[in-house]
Amino acid sequence: MHAGDEDMRASHQTWKRWLLGSVMLASLGAGAEPPPTNSAQGTQLHGTERFESINIPLASVEPSPPPAGAQCSTAKALMLAGGRVMVVQGCTTGNPPASTPRFLDGPGLVKTTFHAPFEGRTVKLVIEEARCHEDITGPTAACTPELLASGAARWEFRVTASTDDRQPVPLCPSGSGFALVVPHAWSAGGELTPNPDYFTFACAPRNEGTATQPFFVGGGVIAKCIDWGYPPWAGAYPEATARDYHQLCTRMAMADYCGEGRSNTLDGTPLTFMGIQNALARGSDGHVPQTQGREGYALEAVWQMSECGAVRPLCLGKKRWDSLALEATCVNRALDLHVRTRPCEDYNLAAASDQTLLVSYSLFIDQALVTFKRGDTGFVTTTSVAVEVTEHAWGQDVSAYDVDLNGDGLADEPASFVPVRMEGPLLSAKLPAAHKKSMGAFIKPLYRCANSVGRYLLTDSASCDGVSGYSLRALNGDLGIEGYLYSAVDTTSTGQRRPLKLWRHSMPGVFATSTEAPSGFTFVRDLGYLPAVGQLPGRDL
Repeated sequence: MHAGDEDMRASHQTWKRWLLGSVMLASLGAGAEPPPTNSAQGTQLHGTERFESINIPLASVEPSPPPAGAQCSTAKALMLAGGRVMVVQGCTTGNPPASTPRFLDGPGLVKTTFHAPFEGRTVKLVIEEARCHEDITGPTAACTPELLASGAARWEFRVTASTDDRQPVPLCPSGSGFALVVPHAWSAGGELTPNPDYFTFACAPRNEGTATQPFFVGGGVIAKCIDWGYPPWAGAYPEATARDYHQLCTRMAMADYCGEGRSNTLDGTPLTFMGIQNALARGSDGHVPQTQGREGYALEAVWQMSECGAVRPLCLGKKRWDSLALEATCVNRALDLHVRTRPCEDYNLAAASDQTLLVSYSLFIDQALVTFKRGDTGFVTTTSVAVEVTEHAWGQDVSAYDVDLNGDGLADEPASFVPVRMEGPLLSAKLPAAHKKSMGAFIKPLYRCANSVGRYLLTDSASCDGVSGYSLRALNGDLGIEGYLYSAVDTTSTGQRRPLKLWRHSMPGVFATSTEAPSGFTFVRDLGYLPAVGQLPGRDL
């Protein structure tokens, strides 16, 4: 190891993050590079929902009232190393007057106010409480002066937000309810914009599991990336490099495939990731592994940063294409671009070991629900699909969905069904137990039924609606469960969800399940609601 290893180790809270950083920076040999303890994607940068777009001027600070008898000048807010904000104010007390500088940090910032531009007006942000940050990677460091100065510990704050026409509300409506202070500004497209005069509050997640089996919910990916060892300030890396890796991490954590600040995942999707050197060492012949860990994390993407600082996936894994709901803004358009649609499995990355790349793996808690049609009345709506791969001189690309009714991972031959519509994402039948427990009554199963003449019925009834001739059709041990729907819509949520409906034809035993009415079919009932990619509220998990 190189001579700076001891200093680097001291700058991190755990050996895990030190090793992860050293592999990426110094291209050390890939050994046991563990993933972060909390491995979950999210759909928001800051986790504030309504106030995602605000950038806060340091100059807008209004400190809490000074001690009785003190006369104080205008306060100034400063960003210190390690993501700390301090308010400095010159004061005089006593008779004769004596200079008594005022320094507010951590709990001393309670009742300090900032103002930020918001939707053509101003939002008032008040720090209501301060505590030492609970690091999601553990262990949490105490907020001693020495650890705060080194960046090993940091404060987090409970903040309220209010505009002229509304009462104060929590800035962090989900997660722990507390936020980290993060320097610089962010664009509406999710790009970190270096500006020393601004900062933002990044909401932290909440552990709804146990100490040994954590399950972190809510918050934003900025706070997660900081705890994963990628803060946007100097520490293990020089400041410019640290900002680059933070940007790379936030795009990856949101599954922001198009680099436009829009997520293509659901909150809480299990995630693990590593540097390219480690991934290549675990693979063979210049290819990264297709899966990771006993849980079977599947290759999601290889993430790259261009010379001009733009973060995009170099490619998506085939399993991600199989499950992707194609609501991913530019992903639909990118289907015509081979550089985007070539599966990661087809890439030889041996020559890329010195590039700025991260390799991510996921359990994918959502799958694409696709409606196919055969003839005039034969419909099947299923997540059992295969992607259509086209051969080119340069490799392969992914161009369409095919039905895979026997669940063997291969398109059915001959192709008797043609795709009609991608209805949206459906929560996977293999949803991790922790997610199912946490989501509880929010979700319900969607059952796969079939009869002996090749008709299909997708319904919320385990008895196949009592229709004669239909029974549950299990695939790969899934007990006939296609996936999970939302059982109700949270009317206070910003997430948009679409009802999935059951339709019936006048011909006996003929049904269709879709978000839109098939020609010649009549409405039976709403089955539940499909989650919207990138808009699933963290509190539902």
